[in-house]
Amino acid sequence: MNVELWQTVNRCFQNNDVAGAASYLESHLRAHSLDRFTSLAEKHFTNSPQSVLEHINKFIDRCKEQCEVAAVYLEMNGFDANYDRWYFDSFAYTDYRDDPDDLDWLCDWSSPKWPQLTLTGLEDIQEDFKWYMENEVYDKNTHNAGEELAVLLVMVRFVQLTQAALESGNLAKPIPVLATAHDFDIFGRFAP
Repeated sequence: MNVELWQTVNRCFQNNDVAGAASYLESHLRAHSLDRFTSLAEKHFTNSPQSVLEHINKFIDRCKEQCEVAAVYLEMNGFDANYDRWYFDSFAYTDYRDDPDDLDWLCDWSSPKWPQLTLTGLEDIQEDFKWYMENEVYDKNTHNAGEELAVLLVMVRFVQLTQAALESGNLAKPIPVLATAHDFDIFGRFAP
C-alpha cells in the first residue's frame, strides 16, 4: 500500500479539494503505461447529477417521516471485488459528528432500507477489476500500482458525482452529506 497516495487524497478531502484529489490521482495513473486501469484518468460516472440528487432527496423525505434527519451518508459498494455491479447505499442519522477521527457513529443509522442506485459509465473499468481479481494478477505484481490508483480514483469519482449532485439543486433538508466507498476511512464531507 502506498501510504503517501492515501494520505494525499485524505488531505485533499479534508481541505474540501475533491478536484485536487482527482487531478493528483489522474496524473499518477497516466504516468503508468499499463494496458489496464489507465483509461479511468479520463472517465467519470455517467449518472446525471440531477438523478442522483433526486434519489438522495426522496431518501431524505422518506426518512423525515420516521425521524429527525441530521446527516446522510452515501456508501459505494466494495467495488474492487464486486465488479459485476457498482452502486451506492444511503444511510440517515439523527446525530452528526464533524470529527474526521470519530467514525463510530456511522454504525448507528436510523434510516429504513432504501433502494440502491446503480452507478454507470465505468463498465470497462469494472472489467479491468474483474480481470485483475479473476486472474489473480495481484500475485504477479505487474498491475498492483495501477490497481491501487484505480481503487482510490473510483472512490474519488463517486465523491465527485456526489458533489456534482449536491451542486445541481437543493437538498430536501440542508444537512451534511458524507460519501465514500465501503471500507474506506477517507470521506467527502459536504456541509449545507
